[in-house]
Amino acid sequence: MYNPTKSASTLSLASNESCFSNDYSLDSVCCTKRTLHTFSHMWIIENFSTYLEDPEPIICLSSSLFSPVSGLSVATQWRLVCYPKGNYGASSNYMSIFLEYVKGEKDVKAKAEYALVNRKCELTEIRKDAQFSVYKSGNTRGFINYIKYDTLTLLENDTLNDDKLKIYVRIIIMDDHITEETKYQEFDECNGINFTTKGLEGLVRDFSQLLSNTSDLSDVKITVKQSLHQPSLNDSLSSDNMNIEQTADYSNRFNTRIVQYNAHKLILACRSPVLAAMFTGKTLENNTNTIEINDLKPETIKSMLEYIYTGKVNDIKNSTVELYRCADKYQLEDLRLQAEMALMNSISIDSSAEILLLADQHHSKELKLKVIQFIVQNLKAVTSTEGWHKYVSCVPDLVTEVIQATAQE
Repeated sequence: MYNPTKSASTLSLASNESCFSNDYSLDSVCCTKRTLHTFSHMWIIENFSTYLEDPEPIICLSSSLFSPVSGLSVATQWRLVCYPKGNYGASSNYMSIFLEYVKGEKDVKAKAEYALVNRKCELTEIRKDAQFSVYKSGNTRGFINYIKYDTLTLLENDTLNDDKLKIYVRIIIMDDHITEETKYQEFDECNGINFTTKGLEGLVRDFSQLLSNTSDLSDVKITVKQSLHQPSLNDSLSSDNMNIEQTADYSNRFNTRIVQYNAHKLILACRSPVLAAMFTGKTLENNTNTIEINDLKPETIKSMLEYIYTGKVNDIKNSTVELYRCADKYQLEDLRLQAEMALMNSISIDSSAEILLLADQHHSKELKLKVIQFIVQNLKAVTSTEGWHKYVSCVPDLVTEVIQATAQE
């Protein structure tokens, strides 16, 4: 039987539920978070085939100690342990690999990823821990049956480079979770949008547009002169794909490339105390409305302007060394730190000597410690490079520091 009263009640409830679902206003917010710290290490075992041919049934090798360069676990010490012909309990013909938590003030939650680095500098035979484990001081975890050592012999032309086995490990340490105190913020009642974040995104967008359309409103020109060994048609303006308005000129007589950027004094001065000093008083730059730069590449200045206007650099890995010098020169602290972190992650056999000299010249203690640690672990390979003889061997103090660090190991 039809009941109009019951029907009306049902409609009213549905209407109320609809209103409630759209009411998304917040009076306060808190956040629970935990931080993951990642660091990596490479261990090179020379004359690796001799361990496979050794008559001893069980051979144990250990890497030198290594530690994270930053984070709460910076005081912890770790090392890799390798059994080229397998550990006790390993299946026949398998190499075993383990990570040992040597020393630390407390237990840590961590997991590891292992790989071999082949001749092409590619990671192969990647094995990962399935989940985080609690490491107590002295604990060892890894893979008993990591890879058949017969396979290493078969892949000698690819996996072993000059009979060197390169073992790479990446360790992820998990901090304890922290709940921050409650914060009171205003959110959009309809969509829950944080207008502070939305406003910052809009600010970056607008300044990006200002950076790419500076011709009408700019009041300062930045002229960058780059000496060239030979002028190249590939350096022409049309192939540069720059958003910042610029002009380029080449002087065949002096083999010099000249690139010009338009910018705004007020923005430059707000972001860099060095640039601010140029526009204060009767300086040449203030009188001519021109900044001349002869010690940095045009692409580096382009990246610097990108950071000044937007707070970020899209291609920081492409010019890290020079961008670090640029950031230090103009006292752009956040950019310097970004470049420093990128340098720490890009240290290699060929680049380590130049990075060491850079860290010494610009008094970067953390970067210097990191690169010296790398050089000590790869001493023979690094000291054989052209970069070592070009950047370090002629600086006695740096050579002494490397020797002292090697002795401490």
